[in-house]
Amino acid sequence: MRFSTFAVATSALAGSAIAADHIVVAGKSGLTFEPANITAAEGDTVTFKFWPKSHSVAQSAFATPCEPMKDGFWSGFVPVAQGASNTTFQIKITNASQPLWYYCSRASHCQDGMVGVINAPASGNKTIDAYTKLAKNATENKSPTSAQALGGMLMNGSSDGNATGGAADTGAASMLSASTGAVFTVAMGMVASFML
Repeated sequence: MRFSTFAVATSALAGSAIAADHIVVAGKSGLTFEPANITAAEGDTVTFKFWPKSHSVAQSAFATPCEPMKDGFWSGFVPVAQGASNTTFQIKITNASQPLWYYCSRASHCQDGMVGVINAPASGNKTIDAYTKLAKNATENKSPTSAQALGGMLMNGSSDGNATGGAADTGAASMLSASTGAVFTVAMGMVASFML
């Protein structure tokens, strides 16, 4: 009896996965996201940390890099004078089988190679290299607008609690459509996530 109770408890513990937080650094070594290609499991989070001067994270479709995806995530622009910003942008993975392509929408950063992917396909022609080549040939780099992106709110990290808005400056945490495969989260000491 004791053995069977122990076996059931062990099986329950083995079956429960521990979520991981993957860190992506934006702009520390030039116009890059490091790493540009990560694999994250369902329930994991991906946290973007920003370095000078000003960068963003905007979701796109594979075929249209440098163009915001309707209802995709967007961090807004995060200006940084030096070192790492206190402001971070975090998404939670809700569908690990769906690739999440993203880029920096500042100036020509996307065309210059500041692109990335979460959960790229293991095979086929939709690779990070192919996405980077498509981005290089994009005719313009577009930032989402409040009509295109649900979310984009970042806290500025100051002690006065002021917020700086990306796509929407509502003074509250932002929401992202569950159809994108991610949940938008603001991370700055206080973390808030929402699902539609």
